[in-house]
Amino acid sequence: MIVMRHAFVTAWVVAGLCAGVAAVGAQQPAASPGQDNIYNNSVRYARGQSLQPVFEGWEKNADGTFSMWFGYLNRNYEERLNIPVGANNGFNGEDMGQTEVFEPRRSRFAFKVVVPANFPKDRDLVWTVTANGVTQKAFGSLWPVWEVDQSTISANRGSRTAIDFDAPPNAAPKVVNPPPKQTAEAGKPLELTLSVEDDGNPQPRVDRGASVAGLKGRPAERPLNDSLRVSWVQWRGPGIATFDPRVVRVQEGRATTKITFDKPGTYVLRAYAEDASIHTPHDVSVTVTAAVTDRPHQ
Repeated sequence: MIVMRHAFVTAWVVAGLCAGVAAVGAQQPAASPGQDNIYNNSVRYARGQSLQPVFEGWEKNADGTFSMWFGYLNRNYEERLNIPVGANNGFNGEDMGQTEVFEPRRSRFAFKVVVPANFPKDRDLVWTVTANGVTQKAFGSLWPVWEVDQSTISANRGSRTAIDFDAPPNAAPKVVNPPPKQTAEAGKPLELTLSVEDDGNPQPRVDRGASVAGLKGRPAERPLNDSLRVSWVQWRGPGIATFDPRVVRVQEGRATTKITFDKPGTYVLRAYAEDASIHTPHDVSVTVTAAVTDRPHQ
């Protein structure tokens, strides 16, 4: 959905919603008689709460177009939401490549929507999601305050918050020779291997202070979140796809995982090839058939 921006004040209210702050208060537990209705942030809801789509910011692309980044906050700590694209999950009901599967809690910079170079600066791209009976919106705009870069994305996805001033430029990992569409049987693991190329940057950080002090150095193997790796999520599909493991270290240019599907249908799995700073998404489609024991007899 594209809407005109009516007021400066509205924009800041929307920004608050995107941060998932304003809407939280609406989901307080009911107060007991005689008690003040004060939100208790120590309460964790397992299920039944809403989902807040989030506009993360925009980047300008080399061809003049713009990438608008979106993520979400699933307010539930256990409930995994599956909301098909349509009236309850869409940009005016349209498919812009958004996820249909929402894992508990926060997912940052999950996907981007590319808009043309002449996209009006006074309009919003609106993602609307209805979950557990509550409708929430994210308003994407090209306001300068929403511009982000790779450092911003990296910091918000839990990787490096900064690159050393003398470090060489870092290029995003590349998925090479991607796997074709896959077929699998429900209940039987499907093995998937992703081939990833990277420039080797950013380099492991040197703990200069520890070195000068004569303290023990860093372990030989880098931590997983500071390494070249592939992280898997289920993007679409009627059932549940379970990954073993979900995050895989890239070794000799390859990362392999096994996925088991609990029911037949068409699935989309998203892999994020990530170094310590930048991520590159790649989707794999899988057609899952019924387990042999579940098929009707001829």
